[in-house]
Amino acid sequence: MGCGQTKPIKTETHRKSVTFKDPPVDFIEPDPKTIFLSTSLPTQTLENSLYPPKPPKTRRHEIIPNDDMFYLVDEHALKAPKSMETSIESLCRYLTKSAKNDMEKCRLFYRWITNNISQVFLFFKEIFHLYDTAALFQGKKKPVDAESVLKLKTSVCVGYTNLFTALCRCADITVHKISGYAKGYDYNPEIRFEYGHATSHTWNAVHVDGEWRLVECTWGAGNCDELKKFHFDYHDHFFFMDPDSFVLTHFPYDPDFNMALAWQLLEEPWSLDKFNSYIKPSMKAIEWGIDFVSHSSSVVFSNGVSVFELKSSTTNLPVLNGELYPEKGENSKTYTYAYKNGPSDYKLVVRPPTVGKYTLRILANDKEDDEAFTLVSYVIKCVSTDGLVRCFPYHWGLWGPSVKLDKFGLTYDESSCPLFMTENGEVEIKLPLKNELDCSCRLSHAENLLRESDDYVMTEINGGHLCTRARLPKEGYYKLQLMVRFDDDSYKPVLAYILGSKQTLPVIHKLPKCYRAAREFRCRLIEPLTYELHRNTKIRMRLKCPKNLSLVLKKQTLKLDKVDDVWDFLTTTPNAGEKFCISGKLQNGDSRSTYKGLYEFSII
Repeated sequence: MGCGQTKPIKTETHRKSVTFKDPPVDFIEPDPKTIFLSTSLPTQTLENSLYPPKPPKTRRHEIIPNDDMFYLVDEHALKAPKSMETSIESLCRYLTKSAKNDMEKCRLFYRWITNNISQVFLFFKEIFHLYDTAALFQGKKKPVDAESVLKLKTSVCVGYTNLFTALCRCADITVHKISGYAKGYDYNPEIRFEYGHATSHTWNAVHVDGEWRLVECTWGAGNCDELKKFHFDYHDHFFFMDPDSFVLTHFPYDPDFNMALAWQLLEEPWSLDKFNSYIKPSMKAIEWGIDFVSHSSSVVFSNGVSVFELKSSTTNLPVLNGELYPEKGENSKTYTYAYKNGPSDYKLVVRPPTVGKYTLRILANDKEDDEAFTLVSYVIKCVSTDGLVRCFPYHWGLWGPSVKLDKFGLTYDESSCPLFMTENGEVEIKLPLKNELDCSCRLSHAENLLRESDDYVMTEINGGHLCTRARLPKEGYYKLQLMVRFDDDSYKPVLAYILGSKQTLPVIHKLPKCYRAAREFRCRLIEPLTYELHRNTKIRMRLKCPKNLSLVLKKQTLKLDKVDDVWDFLTTTPNAGEKFCISGKLQNGDSRSTYKGLYEFSII
């Protein structure tokens, strides 16, 4: 495990395991039952004797409503001339000349360091000694004191911390350097941090305006990718991060356990056991304020299905997905689906296909984009499944609506689940509709087991509802998409459902073809609901429509009466191969209007 965070990329590889050196022989392992439970005061040192560590009384957003408030300060830091980098003192003088208070001074130091110091990947050589890559493989140990880091412009985490510490002290700001454990690069939730193991990371705390604040320059500067290459990727939120967010990834450790406890800056400090078991949210998850409601442990045991609940009160997530990877081999199929379960609530359903261990990555984006960022990773240990597990259809983003449906006159319940299961192969979905709508539906099987799948779905408008009927001949899951015509005359999906059939039916018939005019006239076909009709056979036809229509069947105008908006009549099908279509037009006195096709059948 290294100092840095992992770069949140879509093609992120599996993290490697972490190994630690054994503790020194003279180290006495503390009693885990009593560790970090003492209520005695923390030890006073020269650094904190005036201001012992205490939780801040205010939240970050109360003192920093928006990071844009530092725009001019950041610009000053980013434009620092090279001539000012000759010493800590000269750099400090230049940076602080634009500062109005100690918080702005700290921000200037943070912004300059995160923009100018690159991270080298670190390894462990000996207990309590950190080495960079060159030190490990070439025997070239780089110094990590503040002046050397300023000169070399590269370091491991302790160098970042030393430089920030030196700049603060030069500006007479009370600062403290904290060592501990961090869930950084190559973090593996199944490898526990243990008391006495080498600390893996360092960061800072500063005393500003009467309160201690946490500062993490290393992670604020950027990320390491899977090839251990550093990428500058600046983040605001590691400057003065709230302690309850900081403790998700950083755990102070010191032989003085009371002091380590105090530097969490929490009213109720965490135990190391809680830190080990708790999930590691990504930087994006912290930035977006994602609350992982249902599963806080990084290792999840599953009896066939697990439902992960997330909450995002500040950020809308149009893209949310889960990727499930088996411990061995590859999995190219989809065994998860996600949907919105309320204004700020989300659910991700996970069904591992077999018993075994998996890695689950939850991905999201706050924009409708083809890219997604990792929010969190879990280890899924599936102990049982319920028979054969079929894969879900592939769908990028959330199931349910992909746009605001109210602008189309549609009403959708945000708390509803987009999955519909059927025992008999028949599914009908009704949505309240206020306006005229030009739309159609597409149906596809997740495993491509059904040809001409669009022949098994029809969409009508009747009784103030958009009604979609689907027939599912094959076992498994289907993707049903509602396509709506936009202003540019293109049809785009606005709503996606998962339809599931528990069995393959011996006989199931295609649905009649339903044309646009049927929806325009708000028709609903009652019978026959079969596309293929036998030749020269007497059939009963029933059609419901609130409008005053003139109907044509087999090129002959039908003189029919309707009762309760329903036409009900008998007719005889033509010879095999002939076209059999019922058409209609409005009886509004306009002689120029023409008949439009409503429904079409095939004669066999």
